[in-house]
Amino acid sequence: MFTTPPRALGIATLFLAAVAVASAGARAASPVEPTEVLQAAEDSLRNGDFKEAIRQYREADKASGGSCVACQLGLAKAFNGVGAHKEVLKAVEAALRLTTDKPTLALAYNERGLALLASAGGDEDRLKEAEAAFRQVISLADPPRAHFNLGVALLRQGRDEEGVAVLRRYLRLEPESPSAAAAKELIDNPLRARKRLLPDLELVTLAGDYLTSADLQGRVVLIDVWGTWCPPCRVAVPDLKRLATRMRKAPFLLVSISNDSDEPTLKQFIAEHAMEWPQVWDKDHEILRRLGVSRFPTYLLVDHQGEIVYSASGWGPAIEREIEMRTARAVRAARKAAPREAD
Repeated sequence: MFTTPPRALGIATLFLAAVAVASAGARAASPVEPTEVLQAAEDSLRNGDFKEAIRQYREADKASGGSCVACQLGLAKAFNGVGAHKEVLKAVEAALRLTTDKPTLALAYNERGLALLASAGGDEDRLKEAEAAFRQVISLADPPRAHFNLGVALLRQGRDEEGVAVLRRYLRLEPESPSAAAAKELIDNPLRARKRLLPDLELVTLAGDYLTSADLQGRVVLIDVWGTWCPPCRVAVPDLKRLATRMRKAPFLLVSISNDSDEPTLKQFIAEHAMEWPQVWDKDHEILRRLGVSRFPTYLLVDHQGEIVYSASGWGPAIEREIEMRTARAVRAARKAAPREAD
C-alpha cells in the first residue's frame, strides 16, 4: 500500500469490493456462524477501526471454534492496517489451511503479498516472496489490482523493465482506477517504488504564488498539514514560526497546507499569527489525498532530492526536537550537495 507499500504510494488492500462476497462464502463454511460479531468486525474494518476489528474478528473466530475463514482473512486485513505484518502472515496461514476456494485463496495471498512488501525494506528474499504471492493471486483470480501490486514488487527489486511492463498492463485493465495516477508516476520514475518520494504537486498559495515539486528541488522542505480547527496545529504555530525564521537563509522552505473549510477564517488566522511562509488552502482535499495524509497535524520532511525522509503526526516537545534535528541534518546535506557562498 505505497498502508503500505512503499508507504508513499499507499498500496490499498486488494479486492475491497469482493470482501463481502468472499466473507459470506467463508462464513457458510464455518460450523458456527457468529453473524452479528462478524458483521460488526467487517463494519469496523471498512471504517478503518483496525484495532476494534481485530478484537471482533478474534471473538467471532473463537465462537466458530477456530474454523472461520472470513475471520482469518479479516484479521489479515486488519493487521495489515496497523502494520503488524508478522500477525498478517499467521492469519494468512490459518486461512490457507481452512479453504480450497480459489477466490478466497486469492484474497489470502494478496494480504500475504502486501505484508511482505510493506515489511521488506531492501530484503531481496522477502521481496521475491511478495512477488510470488501476487503471482499466486493472478493465477487464482487475475484481478487487475494484482498487476499493480506485482509491478511494484518488481520495481522494488530493481527489475524496472519488467515492472513497468506489468504496470502498463494494469493501466490497460483499469485506466480510470484511483491507482492509475500512481501507476503512471511509477512508470515515469521507477525510483518512486524504492524511495518515498514527494508526489508531483502543483501548489497555488494564498499569496498567488505557484509551486511545483520541481521548484522545490535542491531545497529541504517541511510540509505542515494542518487546520485552524485543530488544537495541536495551533499550538505548533509559534514553534514553526521560529524554525522558519532561523532557516531563512538556508536552502529550506516551510510550506503549510490547510484543509480548512472556510477561506476567510483561514486567512484571518494566518494574518493574526504572522505566518509569513507559503500557505496553501487545500479546499477539495486533493493535495491531502496525494500525500496520503489523514491525521492532523502531519509533518513531512523532504530532502533536497525530493525524498520524504521523516514524517510525524501530532505535536509536542519530542516531535519538535526531532524535526529540528532532522531539518538541520538535511540542510547540511543540501549545502554539501550544492556548495554555495557562506550565508
